[in-house]
Amino acid sequence: MSSASSSSRSAIFPSWHFASWTAVDDRVRGGSSRSHLDPVEVEVKGKSTKAARFWGTLDIKTLGGAGFSSQRYIFGPRPLSLPRNEFKGIYLSVLLDKQSLIIAPSDSPSHAGTAQPTHFTVVLKTTIRPEPNPPKVPPSPEPASLSYEATFSSPAFLSSSPTKICLPWDDFRVTYRGREVPRSDPRYEPLDPSGVYEMSLMCRSGFGKQEGEFGLVVLAIGGWRRDDKLRAREGCWDGLWSWA
Repeated sequence: MSSASSSSRSAIFPSWHFASWTAVDDRVRGGSSRSHLDPVEVEVKGKSTKAARFWGTLDIKTLGGAGFSSQRYIFGPRPLSLPRNEFKGIYLSVLLDKQSLIIAPSDSPSHAGTAQPTHFTVVLKTTIRPEPNPPKVPPSPEPASLSYEATFSSPAFLSSSPTKICLPWDDFRVTYRGREVPRSDPRYEPLDPSGVYEMSLMCRSGFGKQEGEFGLVVLAIGGWRRDDKLRAREGCWDGLWSWA
């Protein structure tokens, strides 16, 4: 796969290289969630624009409250490089996905205590995923490694004007097997965005806090340059959100 960006430019996606994205859902743990990333055309300020639609079904019943759906892109042979001295984070330009909006009865037992998904996570990995030689059939489970995760909320209202979400590097929590790694842990390593080998878009249950059909239209993902006046000029929402 070819790298989608370099440190000399801020755009990561598009181009989306849709065939290079793969689903990594809770089915690897026996769950039933599913995700997709498809090309779509949306209207942005009166003009037809190509974008990516991240959508699917987040199931929490099979695994007893847990659940996740994600789409992963692997950069290579060289990693995505967004060094801290040039970039202060990444940004996403997004729209609410009207195709996934569902109006469910307030007394529906399947939605009691949960909400339709509106919170999404960007996951970065800075380690190379080893490939067995020759490939094993069926493939072996992937070894665990550190992940860097930042969660944000989708737009609250339908609009033809995209919302820009800014995710500073310090918003990315260090995690291992889904749990945050404290600085005191010997495994802890701060995010080095100059060598990103994987990027994922994820929708997770937050231990039963959201479930059902989800969707997010993503027009672009890019590096947030230190000299970029995006926040002051156009309004860039801080994306950090907590399950607490």
